Parts: sequence; C-alpha cells; structure tokens
Amino acid sequence: MLRNSLLAAALLALSAAPLAAATLRSEVAVTGAVVTIGDFYPEAGRHAATPLFRAPDLGTRGAVSAHVIAERAQAAGFAEAGTDGLRQVMVERLALTIGEAEVETAVRDALLLRETGLDADALDVSLSGLRDPILADAGQGNPVSVETLDWDRTSGRVSATLRVRAANRTQSVKVTGLAQEMIEVYTAVRPIERGAVVAEADLAPMRMPRNRLTLRQVADLGDIVGLAARRSIQAGRPLRAIDFEQPVLVKRGTKVTLVYQTAGMTLTTIGQALSNGAKGDVIDILNLQSRRTVTGIVRAHDQIAVGTARTRIAQLQETN
Repeated sequence: MLRNSLLAAALLALSAAPLAAATLRSEVAVTGAVVTIGDFYPEAGRHAATPLFRAPDLGTRGAVSAHVIAERAQAAGFAEAGTDGLRQVMVERLALTIGEAEVETAVRDALLLRETGLDADALDVSLSGLRDPILADAGQGNPVSVETLDWDRTSGRVSATLRVRAANRTQSVKVTGLAQEMIEVYTAVRPIERGAVVAEADLAPMRMPRNRLTLRQVADLGDIVGLAARRSIQAGRPLRAIDFEQPVLVKRGTKVTLVYQTAGMTLTTIGQALSNGAKGDVIDILNLQSRRTVTGIVRAHDQIAVGTARTRIAQLQETN
C-alpha cells in the first residue's frame, strides 16, 4: 500500500514538472518563402517543418519578437518552445545576386557545352544588356538558364536570351557582346633599345583575340629570349618576331681571334673584322700578321673559325 502511494506521488511530481525549454536561435537565415519551427529551434524534431511566418523579401532581414515565436510554436504543438532569454530574433532571407559576371559565366558555359574544340581557359566573354542586378532565390539550384544563343566564331559577336528565376517569377534578359578565343602573346615590360639582348625578365604575357593573331606575333617566349632588338621597341605592344635577330658577336673594326682546329692541333692568330657578324655569319677578316683577307664563321664573341685547312695554315702562319 505504501509502495503504491509513493509511486503515484512520483508520477504526479513528474507530470507537474515544467518541460525543458528548447534552444531558440538568435539569428535565422532561410532560402525559402516561409520560416519554420525547425528554423528557430534546432530540437524541433517532428515539428521542424511546421511553418510559422512568411519569410522576408529576398535579400532582406527583419526582427521577430521571441515571445511571438514561442507562442506560435506552442500553438502549433511544439510545447518546449520558449524565448531562451531572447527578446527578438533576426530573420534573413538569403538571395543570389545575378549581375554581369553571373550572366557572362552562364553564356560562357553554354558556349563551351555547345561548341566542340573550345579551350575554356582561352574563351573571354564580355556582355551588356543587364540594366540592374537581379535577386534570385538562393534555394534555386540553377537560377540562370540560357534559352537562345547565337555566336559568330570569326567575329566573336554573341547574343543570348537568358531566364533568371527570382522569388515568384521568371525574368527574361537579352544580352549582346563578344565571346572571343584569346591567345597569349608577349610584350615588353619596359622599352628595349636597339641592339639590346632580350632577357626573360624584359617580357610579360598579354592576351589578344585569336582572330587578330598573325605569324608575326611572338607566342613562344623561347623564340626571342637571347636575341637582340633590331630597332627600339616600345613597352606594352605585342612583339613581332621580325623585330629581333641574333645578337652581334663581332663588330666591324674590332680585333678578333682567328681559330683553326684540326686533329691534335689548334692554331690561332689575331685579325680585324671587316663587318659585323652574329653567330653563324660568314664574314671577312683581315689577318693582321699576313695582311691578307680571310673568310671565317662567327662562333663566339670576337672569335672566328677560319676557312679550309690548307688555306688556314698558310694564312695563319704566313708573315710579311
């Protein structure tokens, strides 16, 4: 009898004890059109999907009374709802801002999907026609779609119609512009004087439309590093292969070393260059010992490999 009385008293005490209040978030961010009990209370369980309020407009936020939130949640069946000591909760409706960059990305992706052989890294898209940014529902997986697309690959002109899914409507946007295949060429980062030998540090890449590229532009860094400028070159302009040549290793009037090499023997003497010469050039040299003119090939700075073995020996050893 006593045992039954104690059990009944314990059950009565448990039923009279207040339920533990659920945690109320101080800030809530939603993507949909309504705010649910689960948005406010993480422990809402089976009540999580129950709507309580209409969400703010896209991209805006507002304060909601914590007391009103708790009352509505309790009325909807979530008895543990409380204020958790808060006076208000900030509610924000997330939005995606669709601007020029997003529109250009959508058109660019559509071109890459449609056109075979396009290099994604080489395609530049520049469009106009979107007057103001559009706020799209952040809950949409793909708020921008390309409906129509016309592209002239040669000229780069492009026009497209896009549809942007906003909160409760779909907005049509027409854009035009350029979608060009670009290629990397090189330019001088500083002026280069005539005759100066080009180093890699003197050059920088720049992009230009592929349809404007000719064989004259330098697209490979290795084609000109180590060459000399034929003329003064301005900075910032696309470089042309014809603006460069092998550097002059021998200058007219300077003294040079004449070299003849054969098996086990090297003969040298001093000469005077009668013309300028780059590596591999054939030039005339005055042998200063024999006072005769010989022909040789420029091999290095102020160094000439002279003609045939018989001629070289005779000319190198000949004296006045």
